[in-house]
Amino acid sequence: MKKVGFIGAGKVACSMGKYLSEKDVTVTGYYDTNRESADEAATFVETCATGSISEIVASSDVIFIATPDDAIASVWEKIKTMDINEKIIGIFSGSLSSMLFQGIETTGATGVSIHPMFAFSDKFSDYRQLHTAMLTMEGDESAVDYMRALFEGLGHRVFVIDREKKMRYHAAASVASNLMVGLYGMSLSMLSDCGFSDEDAVGILTPLIEKNTSSMIKNGPVAALTGPIERGDSETVRHHIEAMTSEEKAIYIPLAVRLIDIATKKNPGRDYEPMRQILASEI
Repeated sequence: MKKVGFIGAGKVACSMGKYLSEKDVTVTGYYDTNRESADEAATFVETCATGSISEIVASSDVIFIATPDDAIASVWEKIKTMDINEKIIGIFSGSLSSMLFQGIETTGATGVSIHPMFAFSDKFSDYRQLHTAMLTMEGDESAVDYMRALFEGLGHRVFVIDREKKMRYHAAASVASNLMVGLYGMSLSMLSDCGFSDEDAVGILTPLIEKNTSSMIKNGPVAALTGPIERGDSETVRHHIEAMTSEEKAIYIPLAVRLIDIATKKNPGRDYEPMRQILASEI
């Protein structure tokens, strides 16, 4: 089993280090520009904090650069000048691919980008739920093979994707997660304009969201779709648009067009052209 070291001591590094250490993977230590963060993570994982990147590199077979994304490239530029022959260099990033490791082929090392489909929120408790995460990987074949075997051995489902698709993959995850939060916030704001308190707005929306989300996951978007667009109720959609601000319309209309495409699959015999024309006239 290869020894693993972390550069960076934030939520992902701390959670992943603790998780792996509890699965009998040797974690050699942490380096962070904030020594207090490195000490904190090392204490939590029961390993050591080091004073330099070179110490982590020398003691580890796998080096995970777990810094913020905009710092990874500069860390790699330092690492690539060291002796990293036969080592695996990894990142935990949904958006950055292994192409970031420019010149790695001359070092004898291999690179891999791993993205746990998991919302990290607490560095000291998230590791308890990490076993539920699916992971996506891409990179050099030998590095991917090793990391895939490691995580599949821990019970994870692992997907390997083309590095050229990495950003589109990450965008898809953002749509399903972050943008839904944006739509929820927009809906709460609209209810507030209607005179609802924050508490009552949340109370009204919660069962609707929970039932709809459950149906989407269980049955898929076509079967889950309900409401005026699915029914072909063009006048209601027209009135929706009339009741919205220009900013809200800019969000609602493109999504409504996408929903018509889904509705057509559910009801192939229904005429949605009048609704398409209403939406087109508002763009």
